[in-house]
Amino acid sequence: MRKFLLLYLLIFSSLAEAQQQAECQKETENISVMEQKGFQRRLEATGAHARTSASQNFDVIYYRCEWEVDPAVRYIKGNVTTHFVMTDAGNSITLDLANEHTISAVTRNNVPLSFTHSNGAVTISFASPIISGSKDSVSITYGGIPTTTFGPFATATHGPDMVPAMWTLSEPFGAKDWWPCKNGLDDKADSIDVYLKHPSIYKAASNGLLKSETPVSGSKMVTHWRHRYPIASYLVCFAVSNYNVLNNSVDIGGTAIPVQTYCYPENEATFAAGAQNAMNAMVQFSDLLGDYPFKKEKYGHVQFAFGGGMEHQTCSFMVNMGENLIAHELAHQWFGDKITCGNWEDIWLNEGFATHMANIYIENKFPANATVYRNAQINAITADPGGSVKVDDVSSPNRIFSQRLSYFKGSHLLFMLRWILSDAVFFAAVKNYLQDPALAYGFATTDNLKSHLEAVSGKDLTYFFDQWFTGQGYPSYQIQWFPDNNNVQIKISQMTSHPSVGFFQLPLPLLFQNTTTGQQKLVVLNNTTSGQTFFENLGFEPNMVTFDPEKWLVTKNNVITKSSDPLPVTFESAKIQCLGEQPQLVWITSQEVSADVFEIQKSSDAINWSAIGSVAAVGNSIDLKHYTYTDNISNVKGAYYRIAEKDLDGKVQYSRILRNTCATLQKSDLVVSPNPVHDVLHFETADKQQGVGKVAIFNADGHLIQTEQVSESSPNSINVAGLQRGTYILQLEDADQKLVKAVRFVKD
Repeated sequence: MRKFLLLYLLIFSSLAEAQQQAECQKETENISVMEQKGFQRRLEATGAHARTSASQNFDVIYYRCEWEVDPAVRYIKGNVTTHFVMTDAGNSITLDLANEHTISAVTRNNVPLSFTHSNGAVTISFASPIISGSKDSVSITYGGIPTTTFGPFATATHGPDMVPAMWTLSEPFGAKDWWPCKNGLDDKADSIDVYLKHPSIYKAASNGLLKSETPVSGSKMVTHWRHRYPIASYLVCFAVSNYNVLNNSVDIGGTAIPVQTYCYPENEATFAAGAQNAMNAMVQFSDLLGDYPFKKEKYGHVQFAFGGGMEHQTCSFMVNMGENLIAHELAHQWFGDKITCGNWEDIWLNEGFATHMANIYIENKFPANATVYRNAQINAITADPGGSVKVDDVSSPNRIFSQRLSYFKGSHLLFMLRWILSDAVFFAAVKNYLQDPALAYGFATTDNLKSHLEAVSGKDLTYFFDQWFTGQGYPSYQIQWFPDNNNVQIKISQMTSHPSVGFFQLPLPLLFQNTTTGQQKLVVLNNTTSGQTFFENLGFEPNMVTFDPEKWLVTKNNVITKSSDPLPVTFESAKIQCLGEQPQLVWITSQEVSADVFEIQKSSDAINWSAIGSVAAVGNSIDLKHYTYTDNISNVKGAYYRIAEKDLDGKVQYSRILRNTCATLQKSDLVVSPNPVHDVLHFETADKQQGVGKVAIFNADGHLIQTEQVSESSPNSINVAGLQRGTYILQLEDADQKLVKAVRFVKD
C-alpha cells in the first residue's frame, strides 16, 4: 500500500508540475494580451496621440496629491500641488489635465493665478517671469468624471455582495485623465505624498509607506501614503475598496522589507499564498540584480478587476496571483520603475526584461521544463518572418505591446546576450546599468544598456543590436557534418527570414552524442559567415547531433544532415594584392581532406571563364593552408578571377569572384579628397570625367559595396558616411560599365 501510495504521489506531483508549467506559459501569453487590450481601450478613449502637452521649461520636484473619492461614485475631486524648478526663464508653465475636469482655482502661495484649460493642457501664467534655477510651486483645485469605464480611472464591483471598487491605471499616457501632472517620459518627481479622503468602511492603497489612517467627520477617513523615490507620472496610483490587508516581511540584504497585500476578502487565501511566492522571487531577483530598489519602503500587491497586472511603484495591481504574473510585475520594479524606458521605442527595456526575469523564476522552480518553455516562446517569435524589437510605430498600441516582439523577442534578445557573454558578465553589466547614477531612478535607452554590456564584456556589440534590436527576422541553419573516427567536420550555412539582416552572427551550440556509449560533447562554433566550416576533435565518434539543445537562440527551420563523404574544402579568405601592376591571388583554405588541385580562372565579364594556371593542393590537412598565384599578364581594364577547387572524387567548388584593379591604381590620375574621409568624398580626374557614367566603391577584398550614377547636381562627390572604417577602392566606370579610373581611399 505504501509503495502504491508513493507511486501515486510521484505521478500526481509530476502531473501537477506539468499542469502548473502549462499555466505559467499561458499566464505569460495572457500578460501581454491583456496589457495590449487595456492600452488599446485607453488610447481609444483618450486619442492615439494624447501624450503630453506639458511645457519643457520646468522639472517636477514633488507632488502633494489630496483627493476625495468614493468607490461607489465615479468621480474624483481634489487639490494637487506641484513643486518644480525652472529650467528656462519664463512667465508661464503648462501641465497636463483632461478637459473633462473643471478647475475651480489655481494658486501660488494661496494667491490666485490666471490660467487657461483646453486641449488637455493647463497653462498657468505668472505676474512676472521666473528665472532659471528658481524653485516654485502651484496648486490646482479641480474635480470631474473621467470618461472611460476601464481606462486610467476605473470603478467596478466584486464579490457576491457587489462591493464597489475604484482604481487607477495610467500606462502609458493616462495619468492626465484623472490628475494634473507632467505626463511624458521625460520627468520624474523626486517624491510624492498622497492623501485620500474616502468612506471609512474602505481601505485605500497607494505608493510608498502608509503613514496614517485618520478618521474625519461624516464617516470619512483620510489615508496618507508617502513615497520618497523618484517616480514617473504613469506609475502614481491609488485603489479603494473593502480590502483585507495581509502583512509580511522579507529580508533583503539585511533589511526587513514590508510586503503588504491588499486583497478582496473572498480571495484572501490565494493572495496570501501568492505573497509567499513574491517574497521568494524578491530574494532571487535581489541576488541577481542588486537589492530590491525601494527597500526603504515596501513592496505590495493590490487586487483590482482589470485583466492582468500593472507595476505601480512599490505596489503592483494584480487581477490574480498567478506565479508568472507575480514574477513579471515584481521584475518591473527594477525594469520599468527604478529605470524607465526613455521612449516607447524602447519599451522592451521594461517588458522584455520583466518577461525574462519571470522566465528565470519559472525555470528555477521548474527546471525540467525550461527548454519546453523557451521553445514555446521561440515558436511564437518566429511565427512571422519579420518584426523588430525596436518599436517602429509608437502610435500603435498593438505594436508597442506586441507579445511576439516587445515581450517574447525582447526576452530572448537577453537570452542570446547571456549566451554570448556568459551569465557572470551579463548580470555584472546589468547590475552596473541598474546602479548607474545617470540612469538609476531615471530614464534609459537601449544604447545605455548596450554601453554597460560592452564595458563589462570588452566586446563591441553594435553588430548584435543592429541584427537583433533594429533588424528584423531570424536565421535558419543548414548544418552538414561528417564523422571521421574521433573527429568531426561541420559546415554551417545560413538563410535569414527578412532582408533587413543579411547574416546573423552567433556562437552556435551543437551537442554531439554517441547514443550507444552515452558519450557526448557540446561544441560551440563562432559562426561569422555563411558556408563556414569547422573541424572538431570530440574524443569519440558521434551518431547524433542536436542543435541548440538548451534553446538559447531564436532560430527556425534548421536542417541537420550527416554527410557520407568528407565535406569540401573551405575558402577562409581570398583576395588580390598588387605586385606592381601585376595581380597576385592570395587564398587561405581549411579542411582539405580530399582536395586535389586549385585551378585559377580568369574572365573579362565574370560570366565566361578560362583556366590560366593551377596550384596543387596540400590535401588531407585540417590546418589552415596559404596559397598564392601571380598573373604575369596585367589587365588595365580590370579582369575578374576565381579559384576552382577540385576534389579527388571530381567535385568542384569555387571561391568568390575577385576583381583586378592593380594596374589601374598604379597609373591613375584620379584624385580624391579628403583622404581619410568621414562623410562626403570628392573626386576629380585630369580629363574632367569625360565618359564617366557611374561611381562604384569596392572594399579591400573586392566586394562591391556602393554605386551611384554621376549626376549634374553632384558630379564630383559621393556620400560615404554609411561605410564602416577601413580601406576602399573608388572606381569610375563609363556608360558600358567599363573601368575608367580607380584609386584607394580610407574611411575614418
